Amino acid sequence: MDSRTGMPKPLKFAAAAAVVLVLGLSTQTTVAAWRAEGQIDAGQVRTGSLSLLAGNGSSAAKDYVFAELNSQNLLPGSFVQAPLTISNAGTTPLVYGLAGITTGTASGSAKDQALAGAGTISIYAAVPPASCTGTQQISGQLLYSGPLNASAAFASPRELSAAGTPSASEALCVRLSLPAGTSQAAAGGRMAPTLSFTGQQK
Repeated sequence: MDSRTGMPKPLKFAAAAAVVLVLGLSTQTTVAAWRAEGQIDAGQVRTGSLSLLAGNGSSAAKDYVFAELNSQNLLPGSFVQAPLTISNAGTTPLVYGLAGITTGTASGSAKDQALAGAGTISIYAAVPPASCTGTQQISGQLLYSGPLNASAAFASPRELSAAGTPSASEALCVRLSLPAGTSQAAAGGRMAPTLSFTGQQK
């Protein structure tokens, strides 16, 4: 509570959501450019090539910083959302899915960990990118809704056809929320959500 105004102290954090793409069955990861580490190992491809990319619909990369999900000044009871396009740039069809979310707060402060524990992520398919902006209410196919943790996953894998075909990419709508009842213990906390996706040949 802010004693000067009698209003609850706003909960704010600075976070840049980053997307981690892991291809095949490798345990190695490639994190977003601002934390470039490791290598992509796509495993054994029977024929053709595999390439899973993320982007904003006009540009895509293996290492993609999801800056469109701007979570500056996210307050309790609010959310931010942005479209994310997942695409197959390879020559063979693939399936992909969500393979966990990390927050970068494992060694952070108690405020950071409280904030990370309170946040939730919802990911939808079949939402037009133009509808996944601001605070618009959306309707689509819910693929995941829950906490930001390593067990976050889609109920079933998503299919992408080979590059150059109409179904080689799909737009997802990613929403980051902070519940209205978030504890004041999270005020001033910071986190950097990282969404991991894994893809493999069909």
